Amino acid sequence: MRRFFVIPLTLASTLLIASPSVEEQATLKGNQISNALLQKLGGELKSQMQTGGPMVALHFCSQNALTLTEQIAKESKTSIKRISINNRNPVNKANKVETALLNEWDNLVKNGQPLPAQKLVNVSDSTIMFYKPIVINNEACLKCHGNIEGELAKAVKATYPDDKAIGYKMGDLRGMIAIAIDQD
Repeated sequence: MRRFFVIPLTLASTLLIASPSVEEQATLKGNQISNALLQKLGGELKSQMQTGGPMVALHFCSQNALTLTEQIAKESKTSIKRISINNRNPVNKANKVETALLNEWDNLVKNGQPLPAQKLVNVSDSTIMFYKPIVINNEACLKCHGNIEGELAKAVKATYPDDKAIGYKMGDLRGMIAIAIDQD
């Protein structure tokens, strides 16, 4: 014997149209913005690598990475930072809270555990921080962030005297993207 349940249309439509939670909205927005940033920077660096190799890419990155990040932030009406404990540019140095999160994620990587896709932190009633890990997952990244030597190593040192962003291997945690998302 089959039983059928009738759900009133108003309840059914409410269930179907339920708006996403603040966390779901922040996750969606954070992923869209961080993906746009990674695609923009990655695409530009790939083009520079193909055009002139690591030296040209290094020059491009040192002159344009912050500007491209600021452009995406302006377009998305957010604040965006690329952060690392082992930063190349001092502007990208992690603060205490970010360092703790990066250390937590680095321990996961070192223990063979998966990284979360992102992390949300409420920093005020009106702002959520969206953090997304950046993992070395492309051999091209290692050209400037792996074990570099020779003219490239000299150029990196000349451009970034306090560089800590070398010696990475495939699968290493490079840093993270942090996006301050205002809740409207």
